[in-house]
Amino acid sequence: MKSIYKVGMAAVAATFALTSVSVYAQSSPMVKEDQAQMKSDEAALQQEKKQLKADQARMKADKSSGKMAAESKDSERVYKDQQNIKGQKKDLAADKSGSLQQKADKSALQREQKQLKSDQTTLKADKAEGKMVAESKDSERIYKDSQAIKGEKKDIAADQRNLKADKSK
Repeated sequence: MKSIYKVGMAAVAATFALTSVSVYAQSSPMVKEDQAQMKSDEAALQQEKKQLKADQARMKADKSSGKMAAESKDSERVYKDQQNIKGQKKDLAADKSGSLQQKADKSALQREQKQLKSDQTTLKADKAEGKMVAESKDSERIYKDSQAIKGEKKDIAADQRNLKADKSK
């Protein structure tokens, strides 16, 4: 009975030894994969940081040269209405009094003023509702770069957790 017990114990010990070696062999590629993924994510993070710096520099240059023309559609309409009214007033001043052209320009001026009032009302309502979402292309790029950096940092943290879990196996 003792010999069967000894043989049985040896078989159990051999099974445990082989199992632990196979688990180690399985976790080793997983650890390498996690390390490779973390390295890739860190490289992507560095690239996103470079892009952010470049976009910030571009925004600064554009701002200093006066290229920051981000306007909402409503405020742009109001601006154009105001410009049209100025033009109509100039046309009206150049017309001969009592002429057909003067009458046409007066009616056009009245239409432009009505349109201005309507667009100003829309602008005011949209501002109150929080619909004013006008951003320059540069600030939009910077925002997207910042979001990408946050995402890469989350990916790296997840990679570190996976690596730690795979190493502890």
